[in-house]
Amino acid sequence: MGDKIFHNLSGKTLVATPHVITKGIYHKSLIYMLSHTEEGAIGLIFNRLVNHIDLKSFFKIKNDEITTPVMVPIYLGGPVEHEKGFFLHSSDYNKNLLLDFHNDLAVSSNLEISEDIAFGKGPKNSLFIVGYTAWKPGQLEEELETNLWLVMDCNKEFIFADNPESKWHNALKHLGIDEIHFSSQIGNA
Repeated sequence: MGDKIFHNLSGKTLVATPHVITKGIYHKSLIYMLSHTEEGAIGLIFNRLVNHIDLKSFFKIKNDEITTPVMVPIYLGGPVEHEKGFFLHSSDYNKNLLLDFHNDLAVSSNLEISEDIAFGKGPKNSLFIVGYTAWKPGQLEEELETNLWLVMDCNKEFIFADNPESKWHNALKHLGIDEIHFSSQIGNA
């Protein structure tokens, strides 16, 4: 048996396979892959809307110029470190980036972006996501081999679509998959 070839999925989207992941946080999830190396992987679920927050009060923005609440949706990025918040956003905003993917997406995690969004000076598109998803070395590869995930190229339209409930179905449609006809008896040839 030879060594397995590593395929870096950073900047790709994972689509939960229909009928395989049937409950919990990963059921019908879409995950944008922030980092994928032989040491493990990190991603953000971007279709789990949990609430709306006022940026001004959430980030304790002390500015009298903002007199009304600035409500933004808040998404659950995964089961790890819910106290950490990230903005997955379009690359038109490039101040103090945490990650820049060179595919029209970036990630920020600082107070400055929240203030800029509150003042209307932030990125054209953004999602505020708390928590993240992480895999140990080899864990994601094992999940891919057992067909828990489909992989698709990054698609900003899916990430920033207005209706989070339809994102997963639209991703399947983009991949040419009809959920009704997708077999739960899948495997590798």
